[in-house]
Amino acid sequence: MTRLAETLDEIADQAKVYDVTDRSLRGARRRRRLRFVMKTAFSVTAAVCVIGVVAALVRPLTFGGGPGTPEGGPGRLDGEPAALVRPLLDTPARGSLAGDKAYLEDVLGRIAGDPERYGLPGDRARLRVLFAGDVPGKRRLVIVAGITARPRTIELTGSRGASAQRLDLTGWLDLEEPIVRSEWLGDRTGTGYALVFGPAGYDVWVSERPRYLADGTVGRDWRPEPAGYVLRDVAGMPAGLRVRMSRGDDVLYEGQVASAGTKRTGTVDPAPLYGRGRPAPRAAESAADALAYRLGLTGPDVHYVVLWSDAFEVEEPNGIGTGMGQIATVMAVTADGGGPYITIATDASPQPNTRNHPTGAGVAGDPAKALIAMRLPHFTAEASDALQIVGPPAAKRAEIRQGDTVVMTTPLDNGVGRVELPGPADVTVRAYDEHGVVIAERAFADVVAGAAPADPFEPELKGWK
Repeated sequence: MTRLAETLDEIADQAKVYDVTDRSLRGARRRRRLRFVMKTAFSVTAAVCVIGVVAALVRPLTFGGGPGTPEGGPGRLDGEPAALVRPLLDTPARGSLAGDKAYLEDVLGRIAGDPERYGLPGDRARLRVLFAGDVPGKRRLVIVAGITARPRTIELTGSRGASAQRLDLTGWLDLEEPIVRSEWLGDRTGTGYALVFGPAGYDVWVSERPRYLADGTVGRDWRPEPAGYVLRDVAGMPAGLRVRMSRGDDVLYEGQVASAGTKRTGTVDPAPLYGRGRPAPRAAESAADALAYRLGLTGPDVHYVVLWSDAFEVEEPNGIGTGMGQIATVMAVTADGGGPYITIATDASPQPNTRNHPTGAGVAGDPAKALIAMRLPHFTAEASDALQIVGPPAAKRAEIRQGDTVVMTTPLDNGVGRVELPGPADVTVRAYDEHGVVIAERAFADVVAGAAPADPFEPELKGWK
């Protein structure tokens, strides 16, 4: 379970193509950063999109055969950890079993008795239990870290109430940040948990159900989390759950707590607002589904509108899906007047594949005033230089600016236009009405090659960066 941007990053690492099909979302989020070798079978579908010699592959978890072994190497068994993560490693254990010293000692004794199997030091003084307890999904979870120059955490899991000897090694990851996230979905819909915690000494706050305002901003109310960490059952996960760890005005971390995904309610009128483009019902439905799935926006106060849509020519190197597909930018308009949007393209296959691009999503205010600038989704490994502009219907012209310099201009038809702007670009797009008055402006920046795309809706805040 993870944010949309994380899923896109995983796929982009392999193919530089962004795919937000339901299958790829569900597959990728279960293996985010952790290397899993599971003895208990999860229900996972692999989504495979072969594009020439490039494959965008979301691998399923490996079943059976017993757990693997974390790799060794310098710094895994000795040395001192970086100052960034040391406070987390020195934090007392959390969870319902944190006070059960006998149980924790049994766990540490098991690891110290066979350290090579777990990829951790055999010296108990270099081991820390960060979390131990029963979690939703009728599971028991123990997270242990090594106090070394290259620290890692391992996850041991079992059924609820399992003894230390009956826990299985189910995953491990390098500890490079002072935040730990553990997220799991069961084989039945709506089962699983999400866990987020950081070092001691920070106040922990949670917020849910954000307000998307007509000015394009996001409003939130925060309340304290008494436990000092966030543990939630996905069956009752509220929409838009977010966690903040702070000390006074200093924020260590703020980010979304993963959700289980939500099925969309309500219909989508495929006719684009203000006549901006041509109806693309298949792409519009996919975009609305992606928004609902990612953000949990359902109910009578949410309605989906098409900001722009059109036919979309797809050239796929293997010929599968090549032809006239569709593209649509869809916004979930909320009771507060604003909402998130995403752009989805579908190919020409009978069962269409879908693509998006991280710059094609975000949060907008009043749909009549919103200005969007984005790269288009692509089905080949190489992106287009096209920069698509979707602005207010009254906009007649747009400027692409770098500082005070006008790089190029383009006419807009009902607020819509396109320019060829080679990347990487970091510019400002300014829209003018027929009288030359600026009616909208926004910054645009390409995703840096090799970098993880930021969450387009509410980016993470990491106070250590």
